Amino acid sequence: MRFKHYTYACALIALAIASSCTDKKPQSQDCESSEIHNFEVKQTVKTIERNYLCEGADSCYGDSIPVYSTVKIAVEWPKKMGKYDISRLQDSLVYAIFDTTAISIDKAILASTERPEGIDLFKMKRVDSVPTSEINRVLLRDVIASVITFSPRFIVYQIMKSTYSGGAHGITESHYLNYDLKNSKTITSADIFKAGTQDTVLQAVKDCLMTKFNVSSIKELQDKGIFADRIYVTDNFYLQGYDIVFHYNPYDIAPYALGSINVRIPYYQIQSCIKPEAASMLSEAAEY
Repeated sequence: MRFKHYTYACALIALAIASSCTDKKPQSQDCESSEIHNFEVKQTVKTIERNYLCEGADSCYGDSIPVYSTVKIAVEWPKKMGKYDISRLQDSLVYAIFDTTAISIDKAILASTERPEGIDLFKMKRVDSVPTSEINRVLLRDVIASVITFSPRFIVYQIMKSTYSGGAHGITESHYLNYDLKNSKTITSADIFKAGTQDTVLQAVKDCLMTKFNVSSIKELQDKGIFADRIYVTDNFYLQGYDIVFHYNPYDIAPYALGSINVRIPYYQIQSCIKPEAASMLSEAAEY
């Protein structure tokens, strides 16, 4: 049986700013440009692919079908964000992707590729590519880190990891890094929500889930497959416009068949739970 892994693309931020002149009098092309705010962004897309032959896999699977393991990594790496010092952002990104600190992004990428799926079971032999002319099994790990939200105040990275280690199916999970450029810090739940508001936010999550699945009760939500007794306010969230989006990976609050679930809550719906400085940040960012 042949296992194929998906092709992915990683795109850089595209920022387009348009200006217009509204005076009734004929205008030349040199309109007032002082109103345009220029925020310079520089990034590098770092990619790597490594392929391995899993030696000794035939004794594990009981057949002669060759087994390979592939690692693919693509990272949108920040080089410049306006005039901010982004060294902490870079450190935070390395930790969020690779769970390591005090190491450069290049070293972290290389170290990750040296531990492909199956390394605890098989001896790995580097190969140039996985043959497409033969029946084989392919274990895989794909990692993509890319910007999904950008404003001159904060930036959000999605770290998506897809793995297949030889079971019934692979799994894809996403985690998010919200970073406050102005204050040079990762944005956590404690930075967003007032103390003692957990129950109110939880009820908002449940209400949004019921709306999402077009039901009117927790019982009906459970009938749709949601683990109603396991719904919680996840720390895995991202900020986007006026919304706070809570992300649940497969098995968090629902079976694998339902996939990942996003619960998008406009912050004004839970404004009483939001700290004033967080509300100001969201309002400021939503203007862009």
